[in-house]
Amino acid sequence: MDKFDDPTGMYTPDASESVSLFISLSCVSVMSLLSGRKTAGTKFGTVNYPRALVIGLYIVSWLFSLVAAMLVQTNNYNIISCRLSILACILLYALSKVLIYLFLIERVHIVTAIGVTRWSCTLFKFNMVMLLPYLGCFILAVIYRVAILADDGQCKIGLLKQAGIPLIAYDILVSSWYTVLFLRALISSTSMLQGPTKSKLREVARRTLMGSILALLLSCANISTLVYFNGHERGLICLASCTMDVTLNAITIHWVTSRSGSSSERGNTNRSPRGVGDSGQYAMQETDKVSHLRSHISVSIESYVEEYHQLHFGNPSNITDPR
Repeated sequence: MDKFDDPTGMYTPDASESVSLFISLSCVSVMSLLSGRKTAGTKFGTVNYPRALVIGLYIVSWLFSLVAAMLVQTNNYNIISCRLSILACILLYALSKVLIYLFLIERVHIVTAIGVTRWSCTLFKFNMVMLLPYLGCFILAVIYRVAILADDGQCKIGLLKQAGIPLIAYDILVSSWYTVLFLRALISSTSMLQGPTKSKLREVARRTLMGSILALLLSCANISTLVYFNGHERGLICLASCTMDVTLNAITIHWVTSRSGSSSERGNTNRSPRGVGDSGQYAMQETDKVSHLRSHISVSIESYVEEYHQLHFGNPSNITDPR
């Protein structure tokens, strides 16, 4: 493959390079759009832990797409770019997975231990400990990574089976565990999600369950491809597939944390009292304020917990903050 056979001596990218660059730039645009929609009107000084996880995932996904766009253009005949490509896939991809795991752990805690602080919950602590083996998988990925230049100048990167198989096994194990926890919360007759007043929390559990399954399928497909090629997948294709994986995971989390937008909620939001003096004006301002915040933060699981406390305990200020 001679990339400089053009009579003018200019570099001529092939179809794979063009498609990979298009995918990376498209993912940058998508992540910029999602980040803007999720954070518009938000004061970052008031961002709590669950929202910080979502915003952090957006930032990591956007950064991964940007780095991939730069590496795609220098991947051939460049061993430095080739080595950076596999390191970016390992580091940023692993970071995005950790953020997703932390998000799922938080959602499990929300739907299974309402009103209990995180570190007072045995299940939460167990789920956090389950993240430790991922460090071993990460180390194996760094050790058994592959980054070489073929005779035709193409960059070949990937993971050997010693790293890829443990990653797949861990992802399946952890995601299956979260799936069981969400299913148990939805099905069990003794679950905190049972009852007519828990519909919103059940919706949170259902959406997160579907998001967890989709994230598992995407990750397994991507890592299985790396293992299949045994470290000899073209760098451009690997970068493109990892970029799509990270971006689709972020889109999934965005959907999971988005309100269902029922007509009844919109109708209640649009109502404003009239002819009741200053108190009516104040109530209208408060309604607009809540509507504005919810429209951008979306499915605030903290608001669900607060509503649960109001329904069952009266004054939410007397209940320990679940965060």
